[in-house]
Amino acid sequence: MESKYDKVSYPENAFLHSDNEQEDFGTGVYPGVSIISRRYKHEDTIKIACFKVKRKFSRVALIGGCLAILLLIIAIIIISTSGRNEAEKEKDLHSSNKKPYGLFFQPEVDNSPLLSFSPQNQGSMNPYLNNLDFHMHVYNTYSYDKDPYMECKNGEEVPDGKVCVQKMATFGEECTHLNHYGYLQGRPCVLLTLKLRPDDVPENFPNNSKVGKMLNDTWSPYHVGLTCDGETEDDRKYIGSDQWYTPVLADHTVMKEKPIQNFPGKGFNLTFFPQRNPDKYIPPSVMVQFNTLMTNHPISIKCVAWVANPEFGENPEESDIYTARFRFLITK
Repeated sequence: MESKYDKVSYPENAFLHSDNEQEDFGTGVYPGVSIISRRYKHEDTIKIACFKVKRKFSRVALIGGCLAILLLIIAIIIISTSGRNEAEKEKDLHSSNKKPYGLFFQPEVDNSPLLSFSPQNQGSMNPYLNNLDFHMHVYNTYSYDKDPYMECKNGEEVPDGKVCVQKMATFGEECTHLNHYGYLQGRPCVLLTLKLRPDDVPENFPNNSKVGKMLNDTWSPYHVGLTCDGETEDDRKYIGSDQWYTPVLADHTVMKEKPIQNFPGKGFNLTFFPQRNPDKYIPPSVMVQFNTLMTNHPISIKCVAWVANPEFGENPEESDIYTARFRFLITK
């Protein structure tokens, strides 16, 4: 039986398409509807492969981007946590300076124990220099020849109503306003003050004691010794060591400069205790200069007033009352 659809004839002289042309095969069913086919060339295969590679690369890039963002978030968390830890550490140091009496340090700017500055940046030093000017004003204002102030000598008994005045010369030549308290040279000075209660009479350690031997040539029967050093081994490493140098116009004399120097060198004069006139009393102080601090390293410092008779019998080195803590960060 013949099909109801007529067979489509193919003329012998039909035009043959080239490889670059499409072929249109009529179905013989629906007029005007054609099935289009295309022969793929070698270039097409390469384009398809490139497309697949690009798609895979996009996926890899997306995954890499996500990982980078994740690592960035982790880094931010670590840095912020570290910053909080540093802030907590500074808070602890600050709290050790908040006490009713004992050993105090200046400059303390914005209630922070951190002294951070650059000798090349005057603006970074000014808050510390202004603070030291403020606290040194009292020693520069009152004259020991005007009542009730007097010059007190070692071992001298101070009459009631009198006030001992410490001379500016005892703070040395470097730790002064004119010399920017050493900050401009990267050799900062810190003011240590021993503020005790009116009736407190501190005692020093005997010369043959362990502390007396440690103080060595800075020990005095008329003074409470003062020492400052790094809190940890790393801190002490960053403080530096003795420096040998030849001063200008000094006939080539070689001199030795210690990493840390006290002015006055013996410490706090015992003649200032007890207070004979509490209302006008001026506590004794010591300028401590740090000559060899390394830059770009935070350095924690602990200073101790070696009082032999603390109230609770504790070691002054372990006492919050007789210790002062602060930190340097000198940048280039």
